[in-house]
Amino acid sequence: MTRQYTKPAFTTIDKAEVQKFSDKAAEWWDPSGEFSMLQLLNPCRVSYVRDQIVGQGSELAKSGKPFEGIKMLDIGCGGGLLSESLVRLGGDVVGADASFDNIQMAKIHSRKDPSLWRGPGKIEYRNSTAEDILAKGEKFDIVLAMEIIEHVNEPLEFLRTCAELVRPGGDLFISTMSRTPLAYGLTVFLAEKVLGMVHDGTHDWSKYIKSRELTEAIKSFGNEWEVKDIRGIFWEPISREWKFTERNGFVGYGGIESLEVNYILRASKKIAQ
Repeated sequence: MTRQYTKPAFTTIDKAEVQKFSDKAAEWWDPSGEFSMLQLLNPCRVSYVRDQIVGQGSELAKSGKPFEGIKMLDIGCGGGLLSESLVRLGGDVVGADASFDNIQMAKIHSRKDPSLWRGPGKIEYRNSTAEDILAKGEKFDIVLAMEIIEHVNEPLEFLRTCAELVRPGGDLFISTMSRTPLAYGLTVFLAEKVLGMVHDGTHDWSKYIKSRELTEAIKSFGNEWEVKDIRGIFWEPISREWKFTERNGFVGYGGIESLEVNYILRASKKIAQ
């Protein structure tokens, strides 16, 4: 019997946050603009997802199309930074964002690269929300919610919605920032107020989620869910690269929670026996 989905009465969309990013939509692909650090973070995110799904150094990883045949949802896709990378690696990608301006920018940029439309990967951009997509009964092999959960209302319900969008046997990837004093110092005080790398008010530290809290939230969804991997992401100023920690479970420096800043997580949905 097919399960019927209805759109929930609540919304996880924070309209002020959507407007904030809509106002900066033209800067998504500007290497010196508001999202320059996110552009530099993108290769790290992509390599993490690739290594988790097909294995680091595997033949599929070396093939250049490790995501071929995999249906993926990039929720909160912004201007398409991650979506385009997933398509180039063969993914069948839906990029969705609540901001109309972000989606327009993503569509415009994607038209500049004919290789995105040659296959085997393909892209579809939607001005939509996780709740709307779930209400249609869609399921995905991989759902990615990168740097978005700290910008929504009702983060637990947003996380639950993302989890329900994953088919049995699929995976959920989340990257966000931890609610620690160090994270405030680096991402708010330094990045916003001192260096002006992003505009003041980009981040709301009170919405950050500690890795322990996120892990516990996913486990609360039932035995079908397992957190397979979680790692800290850190900025290497000499090489100007983002890197993730080599050991699973090490989020903060030295594995210390109070030293957490950025992190990325993979959770898998088991196939019912």
